[in-house]
Amino acid sequence: MILDLRSKILLKKLLLILCLLTISIFATNSYSSNVTYLMDTPTYSILDYGSYDLQFRIFSDGGVLTKLNFGIFKPLNIGVSWELASLIGVDDVTVAIPALQVKLNLYSGSEKLPGVAIGYDGQGFFYDPDKTDFIQKGKGVYVVAGKEILFPSLNLNIGLNMNEFKEPRIIGFAGASYILIEETLMFMMEYDNIGKGAYARVNAGLRLWITENFDIDFMLRNFTTTDKDKFGCERIFKVSYQSKF
Repeated sequence: MILDLRSKILLKKLLLILCLLTISIFATNSYSSNVTYLMDTPTYSILDYGSYDLQFRIFSDGGVLTKLNFGIFKPLNIGVSWELASLIGVDDVTVAIPALQVKLNLYSGSEKLPGVAIGYDGQGFFYDPDKTDFIQKGKGVYVVAGKEILFPSLNLNIGLNMNEFKEPRIIGFAGASYILIEETLMFMMEYDNIGKGAYARVNAGLRLWITENFDIDFMLRNFTTTDKDKFGCERIFKVSYQSKF
């Protein structure tokens, strides 16, 4: 009996050491790739020329949103996305219309001035096949400016966008990110749909870089409400892989 107890204690110690070694390896080898998007809001940053970013975002009721973006020229990114609702589970799969993303870097920023980008993102959320449109619309046309503020590793991006063209209306968004563990873990928070009253959303999340190219996001979307009709407090998991051709 004593030998069994000692064996269990030894096994627990070995498992603890193994976990600590694994975390140490990840923390040593990983670092943050280009942060072109936080959760629902874009940053001013773009992918480097010749780079690509592949994302899989798993959301409510087994839905999967896939995005693929390319740095086709030095100041220009272009990509496409596709939402498949209920892909995981037993319900019928709802296939959305693929959406286009374009982002153009106007100014990369300096010590005193923020970087600026303009773009278009047609990817919304929760596709309604009866209306052939998204219940929550994408950014549409947008402009965003961003800069490191106050102290190192704290970045702020602020922008304006318009996603209704029949009844044009300018709305806003703001996103902040802070590196908690250098080259490994980042905290994100954003305030989206500013100016749309009850449709405004507050999101928060963590981004963990597992390797140089691979990161994982854990997000709470619209976490200030539990109203399911507004898709409140939605838990989201996203994986992303960035590399070069």
